[in-house]
Amino acid sequence: MTTFTYTHSPSLAPLSTQSPQSLSASSNPPIDYLMTSVLVLRQPKSQSSPNKSQPQILLLRRSPTDSYPLKWEPPGGSIDPSDPSVLSAAARELYEESRLSNAHFHTWVAMARELNLEDASRMKNWGIQPEDEKATDIEVRIGQGQEGDVVRVTTFLETRNVWGKMNFVATAEGQVVIDPEEHVEWGWFTEEEVRRGRAAAPFDNGDGSGIGEEKKEEERVLEFTSRAVWGSVLESFRVGRELGVIV
Repeated sequence: MTTFTYTHSPSLAPLSTQSPQSLSASSNPPIDYLMTSVLVLRQPKSQSSPNKSQPQILLLRRSPTDSYPLKWEPPGGSIDPSDPSVLSAAARELYEESRLSNAHFHTWVAMARELNLEDASRMKNWGIQPEDEKATDIEVRIGQGQEGDVVRVTTFLETRNVWGKMNFVATAEGQVVIDPEEHVEWGWFTEEEVRRGRAAAPFDNGDGSGIGEEKKEEERVLEFTSRAVWGSVLESFRVGRELGVIV
């Protein structure tokens, strides 16, 4: 089995050793399927343009033949039975979907505390409709029960099952390379672009390339897999600033 190297803050130590199955069983309600999402932040340095130095997050666009076709999301996915811990699963998914490695997991993050409904109304199509997903954050205790060893997991309903997603704010190394069978596009986006669901084209993907005729557009619409995903992406910027990961 391939080992994916990563580091983490001390507060996440239990998630590097505790089995994912024990977390699913100890939650209320019990989680049927546990997933991870890696919210990779970066702080570009540009002396020529202040706008290009704003903090950004990595997002991927799903394949048109996959579920939630052409929706945007951070790297992540289901935890496999072979994954020894949640963090090892997160490091594996990050590498498989973006080829980024040597991740440092700073902290967990839940949905935004207050989702601006006016902003949300601009999103014309969600992968999971807000009225259907019934997304909520629940507390799950980790480790041996010491005070403070609690994380918040975003849960939602799909196919009559409870899914739990553990979101992590991270930094990572390498050049992004996507698997075309899973994702067709990627880019680094600012908080304002995520909040508005609009981004300048071509996307900032490091080589200045666009996608066909869409390169001529001034802005493109970003449609996310769900409002819960959108909320966690926005929350990662707030938490990242609190921790000094971005400014």
